[in-house]
Amino acid sequence: MLEYMQLKNFSPRTIRSYVNVTAAYARHIGKSPELSDCEELKDYLLYLSETRRCSISHLSQVHSAMKVLFVHVLGRPDCGNKIPRPRKTLILPAVMSVGEVQSLIAQVRNVKHRTILQVLYGTGMRLSEVVALRLCDIDSARGQIAVRQAKGAKDRYVALSPTLLGLLRDYWREYRPKEYVFESAMTGGPLSPRTVQAIFEKARLTTGIGKKITTHTLRHSYATHLLEAGTDLNSIRVLLGHSNLNTTSVYLHLRTDGGKTPDLLKDLDMAYAHAPLF
Repeated sequence: MLEYMQLKNFSPRTIRSYVNVTAAYARHIGKSPELSDCEELKDYLLYLSETRRCSISHLSQVHSAMKVLFVHVLGRPDCGNKIPRPRKTLILPAVMSVGEVQSLIAQVRNVKHRTILQVLYGTGMRLSEVVALRLCDIDSARGQIAVRQAKGAKDRYVALSPTLLGLLRDYWREYRPKEYVFESAMTGGPLSPRTVQAIFEKARLTTGIGKKITTHTLRHSYATHLLEAGTDLNSIRVLLGHSNLNTTSVYLHLRTDGGKTPDLLKDLDMAYAHAPLF
């Protein structure tokens, strides 16, 4: 299974996840998965769904891992047809207003910490992408940041605004990082994602924002605010690195400008509303 995933160029994170899922299945059935059948696999998925109450995303991950094992590694295509993939539900993520973003970032006094949050919001990059950012990835002449081997092992470019470029230059003059844009003072390597999450949470508590938000909320806010500013959905898809436009279309539900929906009742003659019923 490892060899198959490596040859298919799965990301290291996906490989780790699928191996962990397979190990959990083996522990549950008390034997090697290759000695199990489709019915045992179906029972396991029902156990995760009904007894463990696992999320749809986790059930989908288990389904994908088991499909790799049973269909592609063990050569049992019938299992792929007999075990249905869990149906996804639409769960809208939290989004911050522009004012909330400004207030949160303003709470952070440390220049490095504040700049990290500004990059997260100003580019829509994932946290893992920001901490892996190298100085050579910033193209100031073209106004772009190269995101290398992001989710799905894909490269892409995101826009680097003049404002963010100026903030990054101010940060560089103070900290002088050598390789990674945001280096750990202790190791010289990239800053830990957990450190950034702690910075964000401290700022959230100080600001008093009651919403359930994380660093990833800045990415959702970036996309939603671009949409509200008139950026077309496909351009946002490219900036976020989504393969499918359906993934990006969730932001249509999050905009607060009503999608510029006209007030259809505005020009109707409402006199009938005050007329006698009979």
